[in-house]
Amino acid sequence: MARAKTINFLTSLLAISLIILMSSSEAKVSISCPIVIQNIKPCSNFLLRGKDPSQECCNGIKVVSGEVEGQEDRTTICECIKHGLCCLGTYDPKLIPQLPQACGLSMTVPPIDDNTDCSK
Repeated sequence: MARAKTINFLTSLLAISLIILMSSSEAKVSISCPIVIQNIKPCSNFLLRGKDPSQECCNGIKVVSGEVEGQEDRTTICECIKHGLCCLGTYDPKLIPQLPQACGLSMTVPPIDDNTDCSK
């Protein structure tokens, strides 16, 4: 009888421990495309005309760069930018790597166009 109570107690303790562990280790959700597009939209003048980026553009780039925690985030952001740029019109993909530097950031971004493999 005492052994059954001990087993029930340990089983309950294990179940509670698992619930606590699972609730405190929520997976980080990658940044969503609408957020990426919203933040880089003010950069269209830079990408279309090569003009100096606005403060709003640089603030958006900083927000997006702050969301990068690993390769999965970089891939997601690249894909979002790639899909968003299709609606922008004719732009120079070579300007994209210059954008972070123009905003005073040290991040590296590849030129992005329809043929870019964002997984690399």
